[in-house]
Amino acid sequence: MIQGEPGGERVEALLDAVETGADVQVAISSVNWCEVLTRTQRDNREMTPQQLTGALAGIELVPFDKAAAELAARYALVGQALSLGDRACLALAKANQATAWTADRVWVQFELDVPVELIRP
Repeated sequence: MIQGEPGGERVEALLDAVETGADVQVAISSVNWCEVLTRTQRDNREMTPQQLTGALAGIELVPFDKAAAELAARYALVGQALSLGDRACLALAKANQATAWTADRVWVQFELDVPVELIRP
């Protein structure tokens, strides 16, 4: 969404729903938050971390603790193509019995124990 990539409009619609008080919860692992900050700082030097935080208001930031690390490590057994960020997202979804959203099509090749929503057509 921030970089204007395909699928970003779906994320933006979800954040709009959060902002308007819809019964929707959105969370991000601190590992994935680090990835967002890193990519944004690399690709969009005009946007500060504070601006990014404002743009993503309403998203719950979830610490990547020992339990999350252990669960994410188990996802490494599912497929080597899953990065740490992928596995952190999946672990958060599993822990919260939620759907993991991704633009990474490789996820659907694996037998995952959480629902996955591809944001790009």
